Amino acid sequence: MENLKLLFQIYFRPAFAMSEILDRGSWLAAGIAVLIVSFAFAFTVNSKLNAIYSVPQFYEFYQPDRFSDDEWTPAMDAEFRNAEIAFKNAMDSRPKIPLLGDSFFRLFSFNSSFIAPLLSLSIFYIPALILLFSIFTGTGSRFGTILRRDYGALATCTLMAWTAAHLPFAILGILVFGSTILPEIYFSFWLLSGLLFGVFMIFALRTVLGVNYSIAVLIVSLAWLAISFGNFISQFVSPWAFSPFLLFFVILYFGGFLGGEVRGLGNSFRQRQDFKRFLQNATVNPKDADAHIQLGLIYLERRQDAKAKEHFERAFAIDNEEIDANYELGKLARKSGELQKALDHFATVVEQNDKHRLSEIWREIGATYLEADMLAEAADALEKFVERRPVDSEGLYYLGKTFKLQNKPEKAREMFEQAVEAARTSPDFRRGELRHWSKLAQKEL
Repeated sequence: MENLKLLFQIYFRPAFAMSEILDRGSWLAAGIAVLIVSFAFAFTVNSKLNAIYSVPQFYEFYQPDRFSDDEWTPAMDAEFRNAEIAFKNAMDSRPKIPLLGDSFFRLFSFNSSFIAPLLSLSIFYIPALILLFSIFTGTGSRFGTILRRDYGALATCTLMAWTAAHLPFAILGILVFGSTILPEIYFSFWLLSGLLFGVFMIFALRTVLGVNYSIAVLIVSLAWLAISFGNFISQFVSPWAFSPFLLFFVILYFGGFLGGEVRGLGNSFRQRQDFKRFLQNATVNPKDADAHIQLGLIYLERRQDAKAKEHFERAFAIDNEEIDANYELGKLARKSGELQKALDHFATVVEQNDKHRLSEIWREIGATYLEADMLAEAADALEKFVERRPVDSEGLYYLGKTFKLQNKPEKAREMFEQAVEAARTSPDFRRGELRHWSKLAQKEL
């Protein structure tokens, strides 16, 4: 019942729903939901589309006796010509896919079993999402680590997203199944369900992997090819032949060991859920600010700033000198344009430890002063930060912007060049994170 509530929340609050699925969702329940909805969708929408848009084959009109030794006769020739005419008429009169015509079938198919979506998503689509994420964020060398860490969480969100996207159209397909309606209506069901799935997956990627909207859209726009590849494979290999692979994923998910080497793909997902429950239980203690800090950081990773701010404020209410609460609240205040409030929080941090977060506190102070057009103060803070962290692309970029506004073009150019070089020579796992600042610096050069 709880997973059903999470499913319906996707329609109204997709970002919140994906976060709740991470905390309380079940991969097994999501998989069962996909099978049920897939069966209904295949029986109604896909079966109708397959019947409407199927491409006739010549053997359907001409089936000679291949074992006959009779010579070719005029009657046989007439039969062959009649079959050719009937085949041509069928090809000319049949409905075609709007806009794309038969080229549509190069990438898509309506003829699939109800188990095919679960297998295509589990075996092809989800690994493709993680692979594309690794490529576009510059963490390609960590693909295996990310796959083990996030497969279970992303699989659960993906399966729930697919179910939510196809459920309304499966229901509509059942309601109109016995009616005579235009083929384009059934095709619109198929098309809209796919588009809705893509929209829900944008929120899933942001929640699970913490990517921004542009990267999420790019990944979703490319990853559908993995589903097409899975459908292509299923045309030559029965989906049931993949059942050992499905069993393999189930074993991995539930924490099995193969040869003592391969850990369950679901372990990290369950550990993440257990850790969140532990933190939530810890917040019962009215004097425990740290539990709220950790929950706030979790929500920040999921791009849920409002929920993060709520927990940081609770930590601040427990202890207004709490250094991490002040630091994170200051960053959120700067992000929302409350610059004086941000500086007040940052001042509390500096009073306790001016090297907090490896001196990043000075970068945040400098960036806040820069947004407030207090250039002298911004330069002082950012120079102090760059002196301590000379290869931080973000800090170098902010300092370059400050010098540019102070009409110091030579110093500004030097900072921008250093920002680009720092990003270029950074470790592989950080290049994706720093690429944004490198591009901004290159535009200034």
